[in-house]
Amino acid sequence: MNLCRLFDFLKLRLLHLNLFNTGSQNETTIQNERRSTRFYLIFLITSMVFFIIYYRVIFYTNTTVIEHPSLAEFSKYIKETLLQCPCSNITVKYEVFTEIQPDYHELCYSDFISDKWINHLFSLYEHSWNKSDRIDFRRIAVFQFQTLRSLCQVAQETVSNQLQSFKATHFIQSHLVLPKLFQDQIGSFINEFIKGTPKAFLRTLNFIQDTTAQSLFMTGASITSVRPVTQYRYPIENGFVPYPGINYTFTDESSCVCSSSTATTCMGLATYDNITVSGFQTGCYMLSALMNSTLEALYNQTFIDKVSNSSQSFKKLNSSNSNSKVEMLLSQMLVKSWPNRILYEKYFQSCAPKSCSYRKIQHYSFWNILIILIGLFGGLTKALKIITPILILKIWPMIRKKICKRPARAEQIVVIEDAPGNFY
Repeated sequence: MNLCRLFDFLKLRLLHLNLFNTGSQNETTIQNERRSTRFYLIFLITSMVFFIIYYRVIFYTNTTVIEHPSLAEFSKYIKETLLQCPCSNITVKYEVFTEIQPDYHELCYSDFISDKWINHLFSLYEHSWNKSDRIDFRRIAVFQFQTLRSLCQVAQETVSNQLQSFKATHFIQSHLVLPKLFQDQIGSFINEFIKGTPKAFLRTLNFIQDTTAQSLFMTGASITSVRPVTQYRYPIENGFVPYPGINYTFTDESSCVCSSSTATTCMGLATYDNITVSGFQTGCYMLSALMNSTLEALYNQTFIDKVSNSSQSFKKLNSSNSNSKVEMLLSQMLVKSWPNRILYEKYFQSCAPKSCSYRKIQHYSFWNILIILIGLFGGLTKALKIITPILILKIWPMIRKKICKRPARAEQIVVIEDAPGNFY
């Protein structure tokens, strides 16, 4: 019973609720004010429900801006989508954020390219050039090791020059590059630099070898390829000395002549006191023979002591990769490895972003919707309080007139049907 009374009370209050009370005693005016109240409440509630559903369904973009961020602050937002940080400096040299330190082959730091070793080999050459076989190690070693020293120097100079050029290159970006992408990009550039550095050097070296071979030039530094003029029995014609060619016979019983078309491939292992020197080759073209040689003998302390005759101390090489040909080592610029570091912190400091901004696409939260509704409520209520009375005064009479006509027509039709004599 209490609930029924409460319901009846609320119903009565709603029926008599008047939010547009002007104080008029006119019954028609009061009815219109009550109708305006009902329409006002219906429009208001419907509008609020619509806005709640609308803002709950749609997404919105939230933009956050961080002014002058530090690297630590930047790291917090690094996973945010659409993160953008314009750089104050759009160009940064590679030397600022890269460190590359080539690790050269130990040969280039060893005793075997020192003046002490080469002078010792030269003394061996002076005492043996006209007393030993042409494939004897003592007749060629001084020239080969001078060449190795020159190759080490040229390789180091070339790498140094290429590194300076690489580090002077500018990295250009208007926006800060994210760490992973930065590491990938710069790492790729470094790898291309490492691969490309030996190419120009090798092209020049191969050109020298090819030109020497095609022109049939003989090595003048060693007696292996050129005999003194007094040894020729051929007359000098027009200022030229005929060259019959040097004949090589190697320990594997193979032989070749330097004046033949096979001179470029005429090479074999050298000997020392009739014992084969492991990996060390000689032939018509000393540079070609050196390219085809390995440094295996330099890892043998017994052989080194034998060559030095215990008069001087020279230490063997310690690397495990003793079977690589000199040509292969040169293809790597005599560099074993290219330790490098990419310093993102240095790049970040040079870029010096003025600000960072990121955008999030998300749903409106409950509190967002509540704040929006509070903001809309004031304007909506004012608009409805102006519009609703006008609608009631202008439109409601027309609606009421149409509603009233329908029962009248229905009543007229019923009367016609009931009238006698109107049946067909």
